[in-house]
Amino acid sequence: MKENKKAVIYVRVSDREQLKGLSIDVQKELCTKWARENGYQIVGIFEDGGKSGTKTVGRHALEDMIIRCQEGGIDVALVVDTDRIARNEFDHYYIRRELKKAGTRLIAINQPMIDDSPEGRLMDGVLANINAFYSRLTGRKVKKSLEKKCRDGHWPGWAPLGYQNKNIGTKEKPHRVVVVDSKKGPFMTDLFRLYSTGNYSVDVLVDIMHEKGLRSKNESKIYRSTMYSTLKNPFYIGLMRYKGQIFKGKHKPLTTSEIFEVCQKITQRHNHNACRRRKYQWLLSGYVYCHKCDNRLYASWNHKRKQAYYHGGVRYGCNQYVPLGELEDKVAEQLKKIRFSKQFSQKVIEKAKELINQSRESRESEIKSISNAVKKLEAKRNILEDSLLDQTIDKESFKRKHNELAFKIQNLENEIATIENQRGFDVDIISEVLALTKNIYKTYSKANFEAKRHYLSIFFKKIEVEDRKIMKVKYAPLFQHLIKEQGVGVRTNWLPREDSNLEPADYK
Repeated sequence: MKENKKAVIYVRVSDREQLKGLSIDVQKELCTKWARENGYQIVGIFEDGGKSGTKTVGRHALEDMIIRCQEGGIDVALVVDTDRIARNEFDHYYIRRELKKAGTRLIAINQPMIDDSPEGRLMDGVLANINAFYSRLTGRKVKKSLEKKCRDGHWPGWAPLGYQNKNIGTKEKPHRVVVVDSKKGPFMTDLFRLYSTGNYSVDVLVDIMHEKGLRSKNESKIYRSTMYSTLKNPFYIGLMRYKGQIFKGKHKPLTTSEIFEVCQKITQRHNHNACRRRKYQWLLSGYVYCHKCDNRLYASWNHKRKQAYYHGGVRYGCNQYVPLGELEDKVAEQLKKIRFSKQFSQKVIEKAKELINQSRESRESEIKSISNAVKKLEAKRNILEDSLLDQTIDKESFKRKHNELAFKIQNLENEIATIENQRGFDVDIISEVLALTKNIYKTYSKANFEAKRHYLSIFFKKIEVEDRKIMKVKYAPLFQHLIKEQGVGVRTNWLPREDSNLEPADYK
């Protein structure tokens, strides 16, 4: 018998929950016992916890075990069963080959029939294929199970931001659902509301929501990519996108379909106008052109002069060159020429009042209806609690029914909170519209970068510049229609000052 025979042990579990149990320890104990009884000295134990056997990538302990064998001096590598090494036949043969090249024999202690004989090799191949087949069959069953869960209206994975996973069943018979996170849920409703105004880019919202208190699962700042994906996720209107299909979910929506659709349109518009956060932001990009050559003016930062400019393209021979602040101020001054007619402004105010009243009545009626439903559920819960005290219901039935009622009550209360949050959305929109009709220049001047870009798209299609002066302005189609219908006036004898006492004759 060879003296000082050396062995290494490899153990693995695929589920992290098994790390709390005895599976890993049992594998170690069985392999250690076999090594001791057969005269092997254990020189290393390699453990992969919570790792799937269907692939080798990410199984660092397996990699370390193979490297240790390749260094030499290892007679056997011990596992409980061959499926601990791999549940994929190709990986199985690869690992066996690498160990054999290193002079190490792989031994599955629960499968003594596997050896180097022709029959042993045949059995090894059969078991490798069975392990792979079992893994794929399990995967197919899991996939079907997840699809069924989606069809039943329940999300099968981790809850998106603003929601949380909750077990409303028992420990023995769990029933996991997705419910609104009482802390983060209102933030998500506010996120969609703010973005739907068109005044905020995704980058700005990342900062705003962080200041409000929204955090990721590890309590850090939300990534831009996560925020962008969130705004495109139909989960927040009660729909679930899974494997290319859309399912109706039973979870509580955190925004309305109308607001969600507006957010999708704004995302497309921002992409079209390239309204993203950059090192430098060019407010007039895409709107200002050279009056002579009709080519677009570009913007860049002059590091030598430490100033930004809008300028013509060198390859077009355009020599337009205007300091950034100067041109942006002149474009803003153009808004002083514009005034909504009294009749149009009055119609806007009347419509705003009508919308607020309708929204208020609808909201109060809806809240009253939901509140009545909550009271009925609370009454049922009281009866259920009395039944427990009277011992007319067993503990398990009480717990299950009590959880179901609590879940329904929580959903209805979240629905009330969502409706209340809509009030802020209505007021924000109407306030913005009224401010714009009252004083366009003042509203524009106080707006942030994203809002200014939005206002520019409302009023202007093209602004032509020559010798640092605005020579011609082409208005956006919608604005041209308002001019034609005399809902808005554009002053022709324009002076560079504000005058609130202008007569209609001053406007064309």
